[in-house]
Amino acid sequence: MQNAVKKQATDTTRIDLYQEVTTKIISLLEQGVAPWRCSWNRYGMARNYATGHIYSGINAFLMNLTEHPIPYFMSFKQIKTKGGSLRKGAKSERVFFYKSYYKDETGQSITADEFTTLREKGEEVQRIAFLKYYRVFNIADVEGIELNIKEVELHPHEKIGNCESIVKGYPKGPQMVFEDANRAYYSPSIDKINVPDMAQFHSTEAYYCTLFHELTHSTGHTSRLNREGVTKLNPFGSPDYSKEELIVRRESVNIYT
Repeated sequence: MQNAVKKQATDTTRIDLYQEVTTKIISLLEQGVAPWRCSWNRYGMARNYATGHIYSGINAFLMNLTEHPIPYFMSFKQIKTKGGSLRKGAKSERVFFYKSYYKDETGQSITADEFTTLREKGEEVQRIAFLKYYRVFNIADVEGIELNIKEVELHPHEKIGNCESIVKGYPKGPQMVFEDANRAYYSPSIDKINVPDMAQFHSTEAYYCTLFHELTHSTGHTSRLNREGVTKLNPFGSPDYSKEELIVRRESVNIYT
């Protein structure tokens, strides 16, 4: 009975992890962000600010998909050790890891070294892994510590005349802003486009490809072509959502080329 309870708890934790990954990916895709393809510069890979450790495995995926512009984190203990404190209302992120326990053929607990030795001798041994996690906080929520953060790497790109002419020639186009350096999106409800600054992109071409993608979405606004893929609330994966993405991919390429 006890083993069944342990297995149920482990399975539940694993399902929660998968659900968290899925939810984050869907949320980003619904905002027009492909998390595995980012053509502009951020602050490098997500990491633990106190140790410099860059998250790997599933944590590399999760921690790079948070809403924080600077993906540097610390545990509560690390913050306290550095003499800092947490801002009121700060929310944590979870970093996952596997904790392993080892048993010999009689069911007695053994060390990892003993496990390796016995396994090499051909004896029956067990490795039992439990998924666990600890909580970390983004440095934006840390107070009382002088942080040394590198600036986003910028590239001195030149504007492309023909591309600028297309943007400026958009009749009664959407409002274009630079409010979020970490995302590119079009918001139909307020008819507004946000793209990172051109200097953040790896190339001028990458900037205009991203901008035209969002501009093409904006053509579906109710005041323009009134496309259902834009005007209606379409969940990720729905026929109208997929159709809208196909339209945008095709037309944005045509605009650029």
